[in-house]
Amino acid sequence: MNIVYNQAMPLVKEALNARALRQDLISGNIANVDTPFYRPKDIDFEGVLAKKADEVFNSGNKLELNLAKTSGMHLNKSGNDDFKSTLFFRDGHMARNDGNSVDLDVETTEMSKNSVMFNALVSGLRKAGSIFHNVLDSSGKMQ
Repeated sequence: MNIVYNQAMPLVKEALNARALRQDLISGNIANVDTPFYRPKDIDFEGVLAKKADEVFNSGNKLELNLAKTSGMHLNKSGNDDFKSTLFFRDGHMARNDGNSVDLDVETTEMSKNSVMFNALVSGLRKAGSIFHNVLDSSGKMQ
């Protein structure tokens, strides 16, 4: 049964998928801590989720000025309008002699932060689900 009882559900689902992907990337970085010339990978999805949240919650309050196209020769609007996470290399650290730039302290810290955020999202989903099910159970008992 797939019931959407909150308009934020698509956003939460996107956030959970992104957090799971980030966990996999960080795990791969840790696994390659001794691989020569390995560069740590990460994803930037906070900006994408903020854009998606704005779309979900402020769909009627657009503050964007639409471009006027008075000629067929005008270029179409360009930009990154798709909601995809972008993969990048996290190279803010000194590379060792073997060219590897994975910092184990940074990776374990990022993994811990990501795990806390993932668990918070799951906890919020469970709480919202239990409230929804309690309402359904209570309405069935009132008959």
